[in-house]
Amino acid sequence: MAHLFAPRHSEPEIPVFFNVDEVVGANPARNIREDVLLVQFAFEVIARRPVPSTPPEVLATAKLVHSTGVIDQATTNAILAFQRNRPNKETIVDGRVSPARGGGYSYGGGALWTIVHLNNSIQNRYVDDWPRIDKIPGCPAELKQMVVRKVTGTSPLKVI
Repeated sequence: MAHLFAPRHSEPEIPVFFNVDEVVGANPARNIREDVLLVQFAFEVIARRPVPSTPPEVLATAKLVHSTGVIDQATTNAILAFQRNRPNKETIVDGRVSPARGGGYSYGGGALWTIVHLNNSIQNRYVDDWPRIDKIPGCPAELKQMVVRKVTGTSPLKVI
């Protein structure tokens, strides 16, 4: 299930972010419903509130994603487009959103985890609501429940 992640050495721009517990996207991925909903909702936010820097391919594929909690080709295509359009050449383009591991924001050659970029996309579009994504229009009910569990204090913050 998705969870709020507080890296050991947080960045001031995004001190906490919502992480997935298992891989979302192309096989072999576990595609846990709440994790899939988080990724799909991020793409819905990108589609609803495009910013000038949103690449056309990302915007076009994001517009086809709907928060169902079930992985589908539209979601996998959006993940691929999102990864292809990252500025860091070290970004792995595999159509999968992996959990951020190792206590931080990046892996390997310094590329940020895709889940970190997706969180940043939500935060940049709803800076006044962050991290209360449950207050963003269209947030799926299951994600709202997760935010209540994780952000409002009914469940401990996961620190890795």
